[in-house]
Order: sequence, then structure tokens, then C-alpha cells
Amino acid sequence: MGFFLSLSGVINRDAAQVETSIRKYTEKLSGGFEKANIGIDHPNIAIIGQTGPNTTLVYPDSFAEWDDASAFLSQELGAAVFSFHIHDEDLWMFQLFVNGEVVTRFNPIPDYWVEDVTVEELDSWKGDAALISGHVPGVQASTIEKYFIRWDWEYDEDEKAYEGDEYGYGDCWQLLDFMKKLGLDYPIDETGKVNGKKYRLWTRTLPLES
Repeated sequence: MGFFLSLSGVINRDAAQVETSIRKYTEKLSGGFEKANIGIDHPNIAIIGQTGPNTTLVYPDSFAEWDDASAFLSQELGAAVFSFHIHDEDLWMFQLFVNGEVVTRFNPIPDYWVEDVTVEELDSWKGDAALISGHVPGVQASTIEKYFIRWDWEYDEDEKAYEGDEYGYGDCWQLLDFMKKLGLDYPIDETGKVNGKKYRLWTRTLPLES
């Protein structure tokens, strides 16, 4: 099994606001959210990091409600919130929520789970760079639109969307280059060091472990 990752990218809201809001969400699910001095491999670890006005929230590995949580944050905070996901190291994807509703989304392999996908379903995963630029201050469509390319299984990972990017097409970590263009950082470096605050997150389906 490959690597899985889920996180929310909250535009123009600080870490304290995100912390308060995600705590409300977990309490709805008979859980909680609290600061904790725990290791990066703990099953309940969540991380919040802030860069400028924007905040990134990394969820525990076994947390399955990243889209629902992102929708809640967008409505609760009145903010644009990206729900990001890396699936089994095969692809990265996102949905952008505004006021609790999906306004655009992208998946480079939209038929990954189902072969017989309708044209309408394929089109719904194309991603709209112009719409994103309208919700993320300072971001121009031309600086992100080249990420929205469909992949095939033979894609050359040396081919990058933009000069200066670290990761190419076909590499799930291209997500980090895209996030940087949005003003969002991934708060864990290549050595596993956390560049943010650590928390315990638990719900009725993700029990708290000691």
C-alpha cells in the first residue's frame, strides 16, 4: 500500500480560527481536538501550520472525513477552503469549497476508480483556474492552470508544469507545488520535522489512542 494524505487549505483565515472551527466539527462527531506533544506517527496526530494569512490543516492518516470537514470549515469560517488528497501515491486531487459547496475540483485521473465515466463526470474534475483566482487573492489563473492536465500511467515525471517546480506530472507530490502557488505550505519537511502545532484529533470512527 502506498502513501495517503488528506488536508485542508484555508484561505485568509489564521491558525487560531481554524483550530476553533475544527474543534467544533470533531465535537459534532463525538470527538475532540486538542494540543498534544505526540510523535509524527501517532494515529491521532493532526497539524496546523500558518503561512501569511492562510492556514493548512493536516489530518490523521485514518481520518476519512476530509471533504466533509473542509466543507464545514468553509461554511463556519466564511472562507474558501481546499480539500486536498493524495491517494495511494498514484494521484493528487482537490475540491474547493465556498460556503459549504463545491465550486470546482480537479483529479488528474478522473476514471481512477470507475472505468465507465460519463463525459459530464470527466468534465466536472477539470479544475477551473479562473474561478480559483477569484477566490484566492493574488493568484492569477495563468500561474496554476498548467497543473490541470490529465495523466496517463506513462507520464514523464521530469516534465513539470512550471519552471521552478520541484515535482512533475505523474508525481503525487506535485500537490505541494500547486499549494505553494496558492500561498499554502505543507507543514512537515522532508525529514519529518513539523513546522506548526501538533494536535490530537478523534471522532466516533477514529478513536483516541493513548
